Order: sequence, then structure tokens, then C-alpha cells
Amino acid sequence: MMTFLNRWALRSFLCLQLLLLLGCAATSPNVQLPQKEPSTAYLKRLHPRVILVLGSGSARGFAHAGVLKALEDNHIPIDMIVGTSAGSIVGALYADNPSADSVEKILLKTQRNEVIDFSLMDLTQGPISGNGLQNFLITHLKAHNFEQLHIPFVAIATNLHSGELHVFGSGPIAPAVNASSAAPPFFRPVSLYGKTYIDGGLIDPVAVDVAKRFHPALIIAVSLNYPLSKSLPTNGPSVFLRGFDMMMIRLNNYSAAEAQIIIRPEPVNDVNMFDNTQGETLMQIGFAATEKAIPEIKKQLARRHIALTPPDKTSETV
Repeated sequence: MMTFLNRWALRSFLCLQLLLLLGCAATSPNVQLPQKEPSTAYLKRLHPRVILVLGSGSARGFAHAGVLKALEDNHIPIDMIVGTSAGSIVGALYADNPSADSVEKILLKTQRNEVIDFSLMDLTQGPISGNGLQNFLITHLKAHNFEQLHIPFVAIATNLHSGELHVFGSGPIAPAVNASSAAPPFFRPVSLYGKTYIDGGLIDPVAVDVAKRFHPALIIAVSLNYPLSKSLPTNGPSVFLRGFDMMMIRLNNYSAAEAQIIIRPEPVNDVNMFDNTQGETLMQIGFAATEKAIPEIKKQLARRHIALTPPDKTSETV
């Protein structure tokens, strides 16, 4: 699960150079991409009561599955999902099949090399092509286009030309989520509809501002912060990376600030950008953080006269 550099980025990059000798690129995804980006007019007709915003966070994105499990267990309605980077991957899976158990199983059984594919082609653009991620999504999603999803969903990316935020909510899902998750310098930028995109977490890690465009009654945001190391850096590169961490933590907090509910699953230990060995632990952390927020969520729902979802039924899309 992908987003911006963290304190492990330099070490990860060196590891990637070694892995390139062993890795091979995934086959090109079978996606019929329109020349022009399809209209998102259908989104303007939505009137969601509750929007769930899933933030970026690389491998910490496993925590999102635990968040979804806790919300589901407590019958919290979800009328729309906004996802950035790792949040776009988990968000797409859940929007396609609103079952936290299903999402957990998919994430836990998937091997890292199924999603993270290395290629010597166009190496200057990044060692990871993104084909593996797209094929993973194509394999596990019943829907092909955004319009076919069970729960309305949008993915947030950064336009590399303009530096502006871009909201994908129409057309093929897999390349849009790839664009939302294309973290430099590892993942290659993604060209879609005549433009080039990179990871949305670089400018809007918890896209509450996008959720507000739909005028929901309640926004629940999940911010995947991580703790700074207690040991101070000892050289120039590590000082730079720590400064980058500080900047991104502050951006995370700013990006999520206007949500009525902010859930912050915070891992106790550092989590490497490509580490999928702590998936179950991160899911438990996400579940526990959400359980603590449930009383306030239910209070906010009651204040807005929003009923809980009946047991064994998913939230009705609006």
C-alpha cells in the first residue's frame, strides 16, 4: 500500500535496487481506457448522509480494514467512500463488496510480489510499474468502472503537470487507483486521459475537503499517522527524512481537521513502506481505534437523525 516517503524510504530504495535483480514486471493489465475521462455527472446527483474518508499511509493501510470491520460490526452506515493512496485500494475493495471480512481475507492472503512488481523497463521513471497493482484490483473487483460499485467511491490523485488535486470517480477503477497510489520515486507516474498523475497523499492525504463537496451530514475520516522515532537522526539524509516525516504528519493533521470524526490508528512501531508482515496487527490497531470512536459516532448520527444500518444489510447508496 502506497504513499509518500517515510523514515524508511532510503533503506527501502536500496533494497529495491537489489530486488530489481530478482523481480520481473507483471503483465500489462487488460483495461480498455477511453480517450477522454468519462463524465462524473452522476456523482452530483448523490446526497450521501455519511462519507468515510480513508487516508494514505503505505503499508499502514492495513489498518483501514480493521476500521471497516468495527464500523460494520456497529452497523454504522457508509453512503460514500473517499480514498487516497492506500485508502483508495482498501476503499475500492470495500465499495465493490461491502464486507470487511472479505477485504481482510483479500489483503492478508495477497503476497507482496503480486502487487509490487519490479521492472527494468523505464527504470528512470521508477522501479515499480503499477501493473501488479492494477492486475490485483482487476482480479478482486467485480466492478470494472466506478459507476458499477455498490457504494459510491472516488480516488484522489495528484496531477503531475499542475500540482493540483484530481478526483477520479468515473471510468475504469484499476488505473485510477494506481494513479492515486503512485508514490515517487518508487512507483511510476500514471498516464490517464492525456495527463500524468502521482500519489494523492502528497497534497491531500486525508481528503476531507473532497468529501465536503458532497455536503454530507457526517464525515468520518481515518488518518494513518505514525510516530516519529525517539532517536534523533545522525546524518544529513536521515535528518532530511525526519523533516519530511514532520511535514507529512502536519499535512495529515491539517487535511483531516474538518471531519466531525477523526479516527487515528497509530502503530506502536515503525512500518516499512512495503512491509506486509504486520497486516493482522495493523488491522487490530485500526479496529481498536475505531471501537473507541463508536460512542461519539453514534451520538453524532443520532443528533442528525441518521439510523444505524440494519444487521446483515449494507448501507443503502443514495
